[in-house]
Amino acid sequence: MFWSLALILFPILCAAAAAKINERRTESLFAIAVAALTFLGSVLNLYLVRSGGAHTWGIASWGILGSILRLDSLSALFSLFSSFVWLAAGIYMHSYMRYEEQIAPFYTYYLITLGATQGIFLAGNFIVLLLFFELMSVTSTVWVRYHENPEAEQAGDLYHHLSVAAGVFMGTAVILLYLAGVRPQVGLAAISPTRTLPFIWAVLFLIAAFGIKAGMFPLHIWLPKAHPVAPTPASALLSGILIKTGAYGLIRTGQLVNWGQTDLIPWAGTLLVVVGSITMLLGVCLALLQGNAKRLLAYHSISQMGYIILGIGSALFLKDNGAFSIAGAVLHSLNHALFKSSLFFGVGIIILGTGEADLYKLGGLWKAFPLTGIMMLIAALGITGAPGLNGYISKTLLHHGILEAAATGSPLMVWAERIFTLVGVGTTASFVKLMGLAFLGKQKTPVQFNRGENKALAVAMLMLSVAMLLIGTMPGWALSLLVEPAAESCGTVGLGVLDHLDFFTWPAIRGMLLTLAAGFVLFAVGMKTHLFHLQLPYWLSIDWAARTLYRKVRGLLQPRAGQ
Repeated sequence: MFWSLALILFPILCAAAAAKINERRTESLFAIAVAALTFLGSVLNLYLVRSGGAHTWGIASWGILGSILRLDSLSALFSLFSSFVWLAAGIYMHSYMRYEEQIAPFYTYYLITLGATQGIFLAGNFIVLLLFFELMSVTSTVWVRYHENPEAEQAGDLYHHLSVAAGVFMGTAVILLYLAGVRPQVGLAAISPTRTLPFIWAVLFLIAAFGIKAGMFPLHIWLPKAHPVAPTPASALLSGILIKTGAYGLIRTGQLVNWGQTDLIPWAGTLLVVVGSITMLLGVCLALLQGNAKRLLAYHSISQMGYIILGIGSALFLKDNGAFSIAGAVLHSLNHALFKSSLFFGVGIIILGTGEADLYKLGGLWKAFPLTGIMMLIAALGITGAPGLNGYISKTLLHHGILEAAATGSPLMVWAERIFTLVGVGTTASFVKLMGLAFLGKQKTPVQFNRGENKALAVAMLMLSVAMLLIGTMPGWALSLLVEPAAESCGTVGLGVLDHLDFFTWPAIRGMLLTLAAGFVLFAVGMKTHLFHLQLPYWLSIDWAARTLYRKVRGLLQPRAGQ
């Protein structure tokens, strides 16, 4: 477990050294080197668990301290792709951050957050996970507040408050697990808690805690505020990696209840399917209404996390038949990290070159940013699920999972499958809008001289594009090397069905092509009817509801005058 401990402590210790470097180029190269070594360490960890099993490290006979760190195929995979995207972000920052002021704190927190995120994925119990979860939340808040303007401060406050709430929920869950006679260890199923009610509440608090970070409805309100105000590399990591800590926690929570096989919480799967479906649909609908490119991507982070939550929920609902669902949730976590980070990188280059994030003020950027356009197109095809790209593979797995759930005859599962298809249409329309308005037509905003594409930015996006193409064109390799071992370490049974799945049958490809075609039609209708300019009243928003509830609760808790 030396390498696991090093993956956590090495970036955090190096952050102290980065804070003392005053020269920008040296500081940038130092951060890239640390991220590269962390990535190599995560590759070694994946190699160590290639044959299955789990490695734990702790202090023997010290109760919960007997399992401080845990390395299995699931934690190794999340550690691997997070460090890979972190390295790409570091390379991207080498050029991007030269246009920002006071970058030393940014690089310092970049490294601390890297170590904290690795700590979450490698934690052996929920107490250790909570400690790193809180550290990650504190340091990433600095990213949101980085530009120190009123909008950034407001978004940072909201992000901080919800992060604190998530920490409180997780801490409460740990206490309740102890009251239920369950050791809060990561990776182990609670087969027979001595007290059922505290255990049920513990699971609900864990779902709420991880749901906040995952952007789960109705706890998603921080994403569309935080992403647009943060520097682009931070937006990419917030969306690509940090919200995956929520997905990882929800998967571990599913493992804690043994994927529904103990019938302790028989409705947990249905709850997550319903919430995941709402999250998917709400995210894509709000994304279609956005003109700001970064806010559009933020709402799609919500929508895509809905896919993952839906997969986890259907795995719980199907119990020992949820192989497709959990494999799809795991792979889509990896895929979303790749294509969403790449899309944020591309939008950052556009903003860097034009100073504009409003899609309706852009256009005709193919000539100015040809490489960015190509790699954003690859990422857009990935997120829409086009055959040959990575998103097609994970969405196919997720669709198989929800179809199996719908086959049980449950009306909720039937509607979840319909929403799954509808969201695919909306996702395509959104990215036709993004790519079309930014790169096609007449150029409306001039490109600033010598700002935009360069080698470092291109290399960062190319790394992610190559990974997307490899997964999309060689799904058998991705499943056998990465996904199946991770799903097995979740405690999922019946994974043999994955070996016989042919992703490229004509019915599967035809269904996806029809979804893509419907998305093009929706885009055309939306642009012609000005549907995408619809402004919903503020009182219909979750933000309004949350603020109203906060004010009322605050008013009740404050002492009355004269008392």
